Amino acid sequence: MIRPLIFAGTTEGREIALFFNENKIMSDVYTATEYGVQVLPEMEYIKSHSGRLTYDDINNMLKSRKDENVIIIDATHPYAAQVTENLYKSAEDNNVKYFRLLRPSTYTGGGMLFESIEKAVEYLKNTTGNILLATGSKELAKYKETGDMTRLFPRVLPDINVIKNILDLGYPLKNIICMQGPFSTYMNTATLIHINAKYIVTKDTGKTGGFNEKLEAAKAAGAELIVIGRPKEQSKGYTLDELKKIMQEEYIKERI
Repeated sequence: MIRPLIFAGTTEGREIALFFNENKIMSDVYTATEYGVQVLPEMEYIKSHSGRLTYDDINNMLKSRKDENVIIIDATHPYAAQVTENLYKSAEDNNVKYFRLLRPSTYTGGGMLFESIEKAVEYLKNTTGNILLATGSKELAKYKETGDMTRLFPRVLPDINVIKNILDLGYPLKNIICMQGPFSTYMNTATLIHINAKYIVTKDTGKTGGFNEKLEAAKAAGAELIVIGRPKEQSKGYTLDELKKIMQEEYIKERI
């Protein structure tokens, strides 16, 4: 019997956890924050853990669980490149099977594409007007280089620790938007109009991450879309349906 270790950070991570739960396979779900655990539904066959893990943490855990027939499901965010690298390397070093659960890109053009937040900030330095930051909370310090933080409106999860960190960076309290996404085109448009945004910065979050809704909202509100490109994946990945099929054929059928 396998013991999946699901490293979640996306909707797809929750979906694969539900899949294992429905098939009565005991699994572990790891999220970076306690908030990530809170938004998971209660599942009989799923054990949840929270906290950021380094390569050494993951490596030691795999060594301690070498007799459990564990497999790694990497369902972390497409932009969590360091976490994916740590998972891939630790799996390789411990001869543990590794499966990358992908969130397919839906970006086919539109707006301005930059290879990194740093490159986008260089561009935004020379602009005027308010900016909706829809790229998450981890890298908000980088946007301070735009020079005027009163222009910046970060939209983040309603997590008290996240809010504290943003305030510590010097963001005005009145500019912080706390909401759980993904959001509809209507909600994105209303937000852009309400803060009089001239720009919206987003990552290529795919269909389940609401990318198309942000693209359409930018058009509707007359704001410029700034897209941060994805880091390159270092291993073959699978869509949710593809991974479910592999799990069904290789690990679940044998139990019937």
